Amino acid sequence: MLDRICNDYAGYVVAVEWHTSASYPLYSAEGRAKWFMYPPPYNGAYATPWLWVDGRQRGYNYNLWPGFVAARITEPTPVQISLTGNYNPQTRNGTIKALIQNDSTGELSMRVSVVITEDSCYYVGPNGDPWHNHVCRDYIPNQYGTVLTIPAGGLDSVEQPFTIASNWNEQRCKIVVYAQSTTMMPADSSYPAYQGAQVAVLDLVGVQEPKTADHSYPQVRVIPTPASSRPVFIIGTANNRPFRLVIHTVDGSVVSELSGVVNHNSRITLPIRLVPGIYLYRLLIDNAIQTGKLTVTY
Repeated sequence: MLDRICNDYAGYVVAVEWHTSASYPLYSAEGRAKWFMYPPPYNGAYATPWLWVDGRQRGYNYNLWPGFVAARITEPTPVQISLTGNYNPQTRNGTIKALIQNDSTGELSMRVSVVITEDSCYYVGPNGDPWHNHVCRDYIPNQYGTVLTIPAGGLDSVEQPFTIASNWNEQRCKIVVYAQSTTMMPADSSYPAYQGAQVAVLDLVGVQEPKTADHSYPQVRVIPTPASSRPVFIIGTANNRPFRLVIHTVDGSVVSELSGVVNHNSRITLPIRLVPGIYLYRLLIDNAIQTGKLTVTY
């Protein structure tokens, strides 16, 4: 079911699958430890399978999972995450850098987790499923992640070195980054998540961050909020940076796409009017990718 959800909402959902039994070959001690950071959700105990959607526990009935995900996608988020980094296939070492932006009107404290996942892992589980995707391989540096406090309108970053083990298939590995509240909601065993992002490890091969003096990571704001039918993207970055902006519906259909060059505090207005609804955007500037949601109300 998790694979179907990820396929149905490709590009808008990032997943981490914890194998929590030490008897399983896909077991991850850090994944199990991460699981136990949540209070036991099942009558004071832990059970599998169990789903958390954006840090909120949503139970073992997998027939209900798609509805929880679909509902959550329609909710706007005040946090954006951009990923960049590098990877060397010869050494199997790399670096991932996440830029986290708080677009809310208040200070946010969050735990930023970085995890390596692997797809197409073979193991016939107790339920008969032989293939497993989004398998948790390693939390970097550990399951506790990095705690940040970001002021309203502010930015911060997390940078971590990583290694792809020799028994992992680098062609099937991703780096997943997600930020969630440090405040637990006792009522439903939840640490609400603000945002997530992922990048394939091999997409980082040969990537080098510009070293020019005027380089800075892009800052992106969308006005007004909620958005009008022609939202405006305000991008703060160094001068003369190429960009590509794609607007999707939640089912993945492209409704607008444009590219060009941005300068300091550029304003980009969509060339078409959007009908009211929920949209998602993907903005590429240099090697940094930023994604987010647009709630168009008028």
